[in-house]
Amino acid sequence: MGHIFFITLDSSCNLDEVAQWTLFWLLDHDMMANTTLYTCSGLEQAYRALEKPLKTGTSPALIVIDYPMQPNAEMLQFVNRLRECIPETWIIEFIPRTMPMPSEKEGHLFWIPKPVCQEDWTDVLKHVCFQAASPQWSEAENPY
Repeated sequence: MGHIFFITLDSSCNLDEVAQWTLFWLLDHDMMANTTLYTCSGLEQAYRALEKPLKTGTSPALIVIDYPMQPNAEMLQFVNRLRECIPETWIIEFIPRTMPMPSEKEGHLFWIPKPVCQEDWTDVLKHVCFQAASPQWSEAENPY
C-alpha cells in the first residue's frame, strides 16, 4: 500500500489503537506488502519521518492527523502545508467535536470527529484502499 503516517500532539489519544486497527485490517486484506507504518508524537518527529519518502518522490498513501483537544496554529499550518505539497495523499483528520467544522465547499477535506470507533475507521480504510486511490478521484461525501 505504501507509507502510512499517524501523527498526534496529544499523548492521551487512541492513535496507537487506530494504528493497530489499520495493521490488522491490512493483514486481513493481504495488503501489507510494501507498507510501512509510522507513528509520530509531535510535529518535529513527523517532519523527520516524512522527509525521506518525500525526498525520494514516494508520496505517502495515507496520513492520519489526530488534533489535540485545543488545536494550535502550528498544527493547522502543518496540515495545510501537507495538503498543498502532496494533494495525491489521503489526509484523514480526527478532530475534537469542539473544533469548528470545515465548510462544505472544502470537499477535499476528510475529517472524523473524535472519538473514532473501529467500525468507522474500517469504513474509511475500505474507501481509501478499494474505492478511491487518491482524494482527487474520490466521489465520497464526508458522512461525518
